[in-house]
Amino acid sequence: MKFKLLSCLIIAFCQSGFSTPPAKKSPQFRIIHNNDGTDALSNNWFDLDKPLAVSDINNYVDMVSSTQVTTFMMNTGSDFVYYKSKYARTFCDDLEGKVACNSKPETVAVWKKYHRNIKNLEVEGTDVIAASLTRAKKNGLEAIVTFRMNDLHFADSTQFCAWVYPDFWIQNPQFWLGKDSQGYNSSNALNFKHAEVRQYKLNLIHEQIEKYDMIDGFDLDFMRFAVFFKPEEASENAHLITEMIQNIRLKLDVEGKKRGKRLTLSVRVPITIEGCLQKGLDVKKWVSMGLIDFISIGAHWPGETATPVAKFKTDLKNPKIPVYGTIDSGGYTPYEFYTHGMYKGMASHLLNQGDGIHLFNYYFDFYKRINKEKIVATEGGLSCRYAVPSLLKEIGSLKTLESRNKIFCASDGTTPAYRVLQVADLPMGCGRGKKSNASIFVGDDVETVNPEEAILFIRNDRKAPFDVEINGNRLAIQKADYPAQFDRQKGLQEGEQMYAFIVPAKFLKKGDNTVSIMATGGVFMTKRLEIALKYGSVDTHGYF
Repeated sequence: MKFKLLSCLIIAFCQSGFSTPPAKKSPQFRIIHNNDGTDALSNNWFDLDKPLAVSDINNYVDMVSSTQVTTFMMNTGSDFVYYKSKYARTFCDDLEGKVACNSKPETVAVWKKYHRNIKNLEVEGTDVIAASLTRAKKNGLEAIVTFRMNDLHFADSTQFCAWVYPDFWIQNPQFWLGKDSQGYNSSNALNFKHAEVRQYKLNLIHEQIEKYDMIDGFDLDFMRFAVFFKPEEASENAHLITEMIQNIRLKLDVEGKKRGKRLTLSVRVPITIEGCLQKGLDVKKWVSMGLIDFISIGAHWPGETATPVAKFKTDLKNPKIPVYGTIDSGGYTPYEFYTHGMYKGMASHLLNQGDGIHLFNYYFDFYKRINKEKIVATEGGLSCRYAVPSLLKEIGSLKTLESRNKIFCASDGTTPAYRVLQVADLPMGCGRGKKSNASIFVGDDVETVNPEEAILFIRNDRKAPFDVEINGNRLAIQKADYPAQFDRQKGLQEGEQMYAFIVPAKFLKKGDNTVSIMATGGVFMTKRLEIALKYGSVDTHGYF
């Protein structure tokens, strides 16, 4: 996190937050906290140099448990297993020097730290998955293992250390996709067309279902990373993934019967039904066959600011299956982290359209370890750009989000990694003589709870004159200093121009709001649209 931090504000209410969890209207409601495990194995929350202990994991899970979160998901490392496995070498185990490593010395030190902490937990009779989920269960949370179906973080032997590669991947290059351009490391992705690949994945999944007897369910994360077949072969091979889902559902039923409870099976998939099929994921069939219990949708990192949950639910045509939208750790671009106001706006969007929220990689390291539990604002003083536990005490309920300062965003259309199908109005070309229209969903009932001020932020690819309307009402009042004050210039590229217009509250409505832009000079491209709702000062109504 390299953004400049200038002013430090310790806000009392942010430390205490909203302590009352939202009432669960139905078993469908979840606020999911998904942890990838590497921040745990590095002890990134408290002290990077301190050997990890179960007490550290307990303290971390406790931070999550005292919020509105209902469900704790823990990544097992998937192919890069964080435990002793019959089918894979433990993450960063060099087998006493038998496995080579070509990384830089500082990177090698990180790999060693991960393995050291895995061994530390072994001494205490546990591992990072068991310790985390046991504590979550003790604290009253639903506990679920999440498995990344084709993790490509380290699938490049020219750049990384063999300590982090799964042996199956290293030893079987004949199962790699090869000559693929879907995204980062996709040429080296395992091809699920091969029975050996599918069986290897199933072996690990079965092992993990059997090993972690405290779990309430198992999650299959198809978004890390969204590539399983060659693009031209995905649709014809979708039945192979469906057969895997059937196999896993049967395994969960068998184990659940032994434990006297139903074990849920969930999936995290692309944001449209069409996009799922494009990847060989026949989600509608899984639902019709009764194989899965809930679905999370999201974009691959960096993230999606306007996940079309309502469209997905409509296209799914099965209102009984809960659908949760993902809020990832990324922003519009890599490491352009979301602000608190964006988190609140996205949460309101998802809760209005779907059944809950799936928080992915919601890291506390900057807040807990670096800033010693202080809220540090960005230069304008109105915004904060790192995750804090107190936000988890308000984003899980429309009631606690009411009258909180927030920012609603249109999708900028620039996050379709791995060729995942995207639904977005932006970027949008604007020319003379014709209105170009885009939509921003506002989750607040602005007619009932009036904000003190509403601001429309527009980012264009160049400076050029234009007229703008919202829901057919022309906007006239500009605030040239607002983009900097509200930290809306983050990631601004050369030549791009930010604009801020005051929006009378009577022009807004709950739901989709149409922004119309017409160039009055040269043509340009609108790249971002955001609506900020200000209900009060940051010390009483939260950061933007």
